[in-house]
Amino acid sequence: MNTRPLVPLNVTPTEYFTHLLKDRVNLTDEPKISSLSAVIRFEMTDGDGGTWDVIVEKGMVKDVVRNSKGMPTSILKLSSAVFLNIIKRRITPQQAFFEGMMDIDGDMFIALKMNVLVSFM
Repeated sequence: MNTRPLVPLNVTPTEYFTHLLKDRVNLTDEPKISSLSAVIRFEMTDGDGGTWDVIVEKGMVKDVVRNSKGMPTSILKLSSAVFLNIIKRRITPQQAFFEGMMDIDGDMFIALKMNVLVSFM
């Protein structure tokens, strides 16, 4: 049986996207947002984490793609440090947005649903 992986204290955004995100979201016991189907792009503004598209279908992460040329539904622009603080639960996505640490482009409604998805991350 697969278990939900823990987030190591020293994880990098690249390690998180390539090795942890999909299983952390898909293997959580929390109910998924079955209406959430989107491509959510995370752009790391400091160059340390790259650009990642998280492809979500019916609340489940289907794929994570680096430097995709596709069109995302929403784009979250933030530094690697802010991203790591979000996944380590030091701040919420709303805090990051309202305190100017993260910009959102595209479908704002989908981006707001990210708070629930991030709780699985």
